[in-house]
Amino acid sequence: MEATHKLIAHVLIPVQDSFILIKRTTVKRGKKNVFPSFWDIPGGLVERGETPREAAVRECREEIGLQINIRDIIFEDSEIDKQKKLVFTRLVYMAKPLKKDMLNKISLDLEEHSDINLFHSFDTWENSEKLVPYVIKILRKNMLKTYN
Repeated sequence: MEATHKLIAHVLIPVQDSFILIKRTTVKRGKKNVFPSFWDIPGGLVERGETPREAAVRECREEIGLQINIRDIIFEDSEIDKQKKLVFTRLVYMAKPLKKDMLNKISLDLEEHSDINLFHSFDTWENSEKLVPYVIKILRKNMLKTYN
């Protein structure tokens, strides 16, 4: 199978002992959204002529209005969609806001996300609130680390 490769860049942003999550809309730009009403982290497709780090910074700015510094890469995975002949590779970076007071100025792109919340732990997260599967893996891996 000859497939097209799509590169996706995301950021995990710690806030004290929590992480920023954003809730995906059910419809995105007139089309049914992937994982509608699931909680995710900021990110999206890497555009032509852009590095994954640049895409992660841009997507964070577009989706929640937050300027960030990229730290280490913390997660990588790939999925194959044989039906669409696509390979998706996801890179997730740890990020930090440029200024602490910027967290008070977060603004959602309501075309893509309907809510924002802080994830503290799996024990306190509502069972009815679904997390995108890769986000569960990332949160489990990073909940015990200190990044602030």
